[in-house]
Amino acid sequence: MVSKVRSTSSAMYRVPGRIRAVFQTFDTFLIDCDGVLWHQDNPIPGSSAAISALLQQNKRVIFVSNNCGKTVDDIQEKFRKLLHLNNIPSKNIITSAVSTAIYLKNKIKDFSSEKVYLIAQSAFKSVLKDHGIESFGLGPAPPRSFSDWGDFQVDKSVKYVIASYDPDFSYNKVTEAFLYLTENSAQFISPDVDQCFSVRPGRKIPGSLIVQSAISAAAEKVPVITGKPDPFMLELIEGEHGAMDRNTTIMIGDNYNTDIMFGKNCGISTAVVFTGNSKEGDVEMWAAKPDHLLGCLGDILEPGERS
Repeated sequence: MVSKVRSTSSAMYRVPGRIRAVFQTFDTFLIDCDGVLWHQDNPIPGSSAAISALLQQNKRVIFVSNNCGKTVDDIQEKFRKLLHLNNIPSKNIITSAVSTAIYLKNKIKDFSSEKVYLIAQSAFKSVLKDHGIESFGLGPAPPRSFSDWGDFQVDKSVKYVIASYDPDFSYNKVTEAFLYLTENSAQFISPDVDQCFSVRPGRKIPGSLIVQSAISAAAEKVPVITGKPDPFMLELIEGEHGAMDRNTTIMIGDNYNTDIMFGKNCGISTAVVFTGNSKEGDVEMWAAKPDHLLGCLGDILEPGERS
């Protein structure tokens, strides 16, 4: 049975508050960031109070984000600046860029002879470099004519193609990725398959899925998913924090395809919030229903704690 909490997100939230009884049964909270805690540089009301209450009651809180455009340090700074939370350790933040770096470290045998072609933002390159992995491909692709591609020399040492959100994405990047995948048999990796990004309440824009879809359609290859909704991310979390009781762990997020399906794929409870990608009316169209519906993250608190 799905539990539904009516949102009073316009109210002020006391810090700390009492957690609703239905959520007290959980020991571990996996929480998405964008669209749940904040929109860009704007905090979502109630999110700071909710996180503070969970931490005060010694709940294990881990933030699981598919945002490859931010480093862990960037996200920590957002916690400090937007939510006034200064005690979020880096090990409690995992992004799909980090999970991709760890995946590659387990795959690459010789970092000097196996190259990575990266279609992404600069933060992703920084994360890879922090893990000892060099990559290339940032920025606009060089202009090439149709005939130029006939003379293009495919670097045979490129063994991995990573495709994420890239504001400089273009036909030439698709073509270069295509050649590495088809002529080198490079492995295709997708850290985030978000169909849309929420940039503010009521406004979504195309997400990273359009990048992977274009490459996949051309090369006829399905990428390995290293972020949500793949359970690989939970394996990494358990490697850092220890095994989790699936019966007392919950995933809270705003995106059905990533957050809710991540929870379903991992066999844990799920809660969707309606402050980001999803609207309440969307739920009836979803094949797999979340266990809990929340107006906002602050709705895990008792109503009496919001005044």
